[in-house]
Amino acid sequence: MKPEKNCEKLSRFLQYMLGRSPDEFGLYLDSDGFCKIKLILQVLSEEEGWRHVRQGNIREIFVLINNHGLEQMDDKIRVQDRSHLPHPIEPERLPKLLYTCVRQRAYPHVCKEGITPLGGIDYVVMAADEKLAKRMGRRIDPQPVKLTIHSQNLLSNDGIIDQYGENLFLSPYVATGCFQGPPLPDERKQTKKPQKIDKPTIHPHENFGAFFPQIDDEMSKKESRLKRSKKEISWKKERREKKRR
Repeated sequence: MKPEKNCEKLSRFLQYMLGRSPDEFGLYLDSDGFCKIKLILQVLSEEEGWRHVRQGNIREIFVLINNHGLEQMDDKIRVQDRSHLPHPIEPERLPKLLYTCVRQRAYPHVCKEGITPLGGIDYVVMAADEKLAKRMGRRIDPQPVKLTIHSQNLLSNDGIIDQYGENLFLSPYVATGCFQGPPLPDERKQTKKPQKIDKPTIHPHENFGAFFPQIDDEMSKKESRLKRSKKEISWKKERREKKRR
């Protein structure tokens, strides 16, 4: 296929993604309709048939195609026709449970302070579908922490929830007590205590290759030697006396 054909095909796909259904791909565009190219490449890497796309392929669109329908500003792209884009609205039917993900290293802070927007956007982006929430989470962390938001609890705590397209929901802030997540790792378990090395107990009657004489045995041996020497002395005296006689 010619490079121009590839660019046209990619351009149409980007116009659909950024101009009609960004929520289908877990994308929330800024107020001007822009999306970072880096994030677009992450989304394309998740789509069958588009995983080969690199930043150079997107640049080729602006070089090889005249009516590409896109606008680029710095490291961001948007579509020229934004009349079909979704806007945050009050949901008619609000799911009981919503899902979002945070980075592992940010999770302890989130448990204390609540969930705040990421990446310079104005809202915490949530999904009613767990799979979509995990897909979005893997864009910020290879193993993100999934959080479950109880929508009614959030509204009862003066929270705000808007719907963005068919698949996404937005809130400026999710307070603690309105969501659940996995238990925090116990820092005490993580810090390994130095293992105590038990000193070998030496029993008096055990032989470990060295001889440890006992005091009682030594005393008895000395006494026997003294008795023996006394007997020898007395025997010699008697013998000498007999000779003299």
